[in-house]
This record gives sequence, structure tokens and C-alpha cells, in this order.
Amino acid sequence: MLDESERLWRFAEDIYARPGVEAACLKLQARYGLSISLLLAAVWSGLQGRGRLGVSSAEGAIRRGQEWDREVIDPLRALRRHLKLHPPRDLADDNHELRKQLIAAELRAEAIEQKLFLQDLPTDLPAAPEGERWRDAAWNAGVVVRRKCPTCDPEAVSAIARILCEACEGLGNETATEEVRRVWP
Repeated sequence: MLDESERLWRFAEDIYARPGVEAACLKLQARYGLSISLLLAAVWSGLQGRGRLGVSSAEGAIRRGQEWDREVIDPLRALRRHLKLHPPRDLADDNHELRKQLIAAELRAEAIEQKLFLQDLPTDLPAAPEGERWRDAAWNAGVVVRRKCPTCDPEAVSAIARILCEACEGLGNETATEEVRRVWP
């Protein structure tokens, strides 16, 4: 039986592989320096009935995840990208193998980031009824993105809505977009 962090990781892998999600995630990552693994953890927590993150209740969970992202994941990603752009001359096979190892290390570090998020996630948040948990997921995603994007950017809203539509069967883009916009004052 999978533990909670393994279920979260499988959810993140599944959602990331769905149409349009990778592009939406990479857009948020490139534009705002956002941790995708943290964003998907926030969506998952809402869908699992863990409640709606408030700005103060989410601080610890998000802050520690963002610190891990900045101190561990970003350097791994930067090194991997550097090796892609500037491979050592005459060592293509070695470079390729090292990049594969860095990708594996980066993914492992993202799984650890999600575990850190779960450890710090409050357990007593009120949750929406089961059929409305997508609203908590939308709110939670918005709270994570809002830390890096304090003003309501239509591109950020659109990317989050795309992710939510893939994570929540039957959710329409217009409905998701409207709900995500509510996170920004």
C-alpha cells in the first residue's frame, strides 16, 4: 500500500503527463520561478480533502518547500541545463550519462520537496464537500502561485486553470479560471 507521499508523487506524475499540463507548468516555472512539485502538491492536498490553505496556514509548508527548491532543486536543474548547452568536448557519452543522473536526482529532490510540504501541511483545515474539493485545489494552487506572482496575471491564471481542468474530471476552463481569479484580491 502506498503512503501519502507516494500517492502524491503518482498524482503529480499522472497530471504532469496529461495534455497541456507540462507546458502550463513549465510556463509558470520559467516566468515566476515556481516550484511545480509544490504547486501540484497544493492541488492534490485540496482534492484529497486536506482543506483550503490560508495565507498564514500555508506559510510554513510553502516556505520550506520553496527553500528546498531554491537550495537543492534549482542548482541541480541549472547544472543539468549547463551541461546541455555546454557539453564537454569529446565526452558526449559521459555528458549524456551525467545529465541522466542529474535528472534522476532532480526528480528525487522534487519528491522530497513534496514530503516536506506534507509534513508541514496543517491537518485541521476545513475542507469543502467531496464534490466541491476542486475549489480547495484551485485556491491552494493560487496561494502557491500568488507568493511568486502577487498580482493577478492572466497567464498564471490560465496555466493554473489548465492544470485544474486535467486534475478534475468534468471541470470546465471558464469555471476553473473564475475560481482561480478569486485568490487574488
